[in-house]
Amino acid sequence: YGGDYTGMNLSGSMVASSFGKLVMKEEPRKGLKEEDLAIALLMMITNNIGQVAYLNAQLHQCTKIFFVGNFLRHNSISCRRLAFAIHFWSKGKMEAIFLKHEGYFGALGTFLQSAFNEIDLNIILSNGYEYNNKNDGS
Repeated sequence: YGGDYTGMNLSGSMVASSFGKLVMKEEPRKGLKEEDLAIALLMMITNNIGQVAYLNAQLHQCTKIFFVGNFLRHNSISCRRLAFAIHFWSKGKMEAIFLKHEGYFGALGTFLQSAFNEIDLNIILSNGYEYNNKNDGS
């Protein structure tokens, strides 16, 4: 893992599942359709996002992974692939969740990150009700 796979003529920097058939050809561009290249790139990017999300969820002991951002807007291929990847890598113990107003929640997360210091933000997100009651003067 991480090195070249000379037996199949694959460099260590290539995602074999997305581009393996291309490097096996003598003339990789011959017969290549732009849409095939586009779907291979989309799958490579989506798999990478899914792997990083899974590893972070595992690190922080989360079972639900919320995906936000405009990359997923009207992108059912990536949503299906991310859901499959999270289910596969977690052996069904984690769930990928996609929000309806994903662009709004990405902006909200950015605002919260910049408006509060890390300690306050962790308190608000973990038990916001208790935080508000402790600081209301009563």
